[in-house]
Amino acid sequence: MSTTTIFSQEDKIVYNRDGLKISYQLILEAEGKKKDKYILLVNALNENNYDLYYDVPLYKNNQGQWNLPLTPQERGFTKIDIRNSTGLFGNGQSIIGDQSNFFTNNHTILFNIRQGGVYTQETTFKVKSGVKPIITNSINSVLKKIDEFDLMLSAEMLNGNYVSSCGNIRINISASNSEARGDFLIQTTNGSQFFWIKKSETTFVRENNSGLTLTYNKSDNSFTYSSSDGIVCDWIKK
Repeated sequence: MSTTTIFSQEDKIVYNRDGLKISYQLILEAEGKKKDKYILLVNALNENNYDLYYDVPLYKNNQGQWNLPLTPQERGFTKIDIRNSTGLFGNGQSIIGDQSNFFTNNHTILFNIRQGGVYTQETTFKVKSGVKPIITNSINSVLKKIDEFDLMLSAEMLNGNYVSSCGNIRINISASNSEARGDFLIQTTNGSQFFWIKKSETTFVRENNSGLTLTYNKSDNSFTYSSSDGIVCDWIKK
């Protein structure tokens, strides 16, 4: 027989560094002769004025496809454990960010912790009656700004509207792929279209004019346009 008791503790901060704060709250839900039942609420808050990211390794299946790990712990960036839980495998709770469409060249995918975002998870567990839960926290991933990762180029990164530093010309870029051209960009300027063929991870050459080159700058999401006769322009994303 157990007695239902709702007793809430104040938030306890277990991590507070580099603008990331992780805390938990314990609620004693029921007291029993042998075991007490608790509710664990875990919160993570990004107090920075920018988004944080962490990467999760992808795993290749038997068909050669890259997939996310199945367990929440492998996809989360932090985990709170109850060391003296009476559960068969122990209890704990991982917090998982928002899955993005950004991949790195190391076969990982980025997860996002939004600026000002609060991430909450809840679980229940039991400990022996009258025993205080022993709770610890572990950080599984390093959280960084997006420009600190070696990102694989994607259509999401490349697509958009740009303004050239040469003449304030407005330019639209759209990434595409075809059997004939492979990976390429479509530039639309004043109603005219030009095609740029991918030659390396970040370099594109104008179709039918090898003297014109576009280089993508991952650090600030811009292009550098250069010609063989020395003209250099920056295309800034807007």
